[in-house]
Amino acid sequence: MATAMKFLTNYVDADVDYFTTPADYIELDLTNDYLIWTGGDATVKDLMTHEPIASELTTAAEVISDSVDVTVTLCLLMDYSHDVGGTYYTHKVLGMSENKQYVYCFAFDDATATEPQLEAWDTSGHTDTDKNVLGAGTPADSMVKGKCTTVSAPGASWVGSVIAGASDVILLNAGNGALSDPGSGLTNDLYCNLKIVLPTAYATPSVETFVLTVRYTWA
Repeated sequence: MATAMKFLTNYVDADVDYFTTPADYIELDLTNDYLIWTGGDATVKDLMTHEPIASELTTAAEVISDSVDVTVTLCLLMDYSHDVGGTYYTHKVLGMSENKQYVYCFAFDDATATEPQLEAWDTSGHTDTDKNVLGAGTPADSMVKGKCTTVSAPGASWVGSVIAGASDVILLNAGNGALSDPGSGLTNDLYCNLKIVLPTAYATPSVETFVLTVRYTWA
């Protein structure tokens, strides 16, 4: 039987893990739900009662600085199915870019044959990293930064590693290899923190989509 994974975000307390308090997390419907990194404003915010449209997202975009790199302020989960909060479409992902351990959770229900790794691509075709956010063809210039937090919090003012393509990835089990059978009624829970950092005076402002992929195999 295939090993299944759930992808969840923390919207209550990023100091509490999923196993201890699963109610603090929202599971993404990977067909309909998605993440929005944004500067945010009075419209694009936590607990929206409608799905944000393109013009609203453009207006709420983070502002690039001429003097410093800028970490995008806010990450929202677009909860298309309203699993939490009834009519609310968006929920703030708590702890994004901060020194918090339990932000993005990857919960596996069985063993894996390889260590799960987080990748970023232009599309689900997993062939290109040409979008600006992923380095415009140079993965080392990716604005998407991540750090495995399965073992510990990322640290104050953490920098993280770039994520883009097949080589610049985050090993979600902290480099400790494949996951073992967790035992009856338990899951293997892995964590990371993510952020998007806009380079100083970046010359090509844009609103883009990209794909986060967790790659693993099972026996």
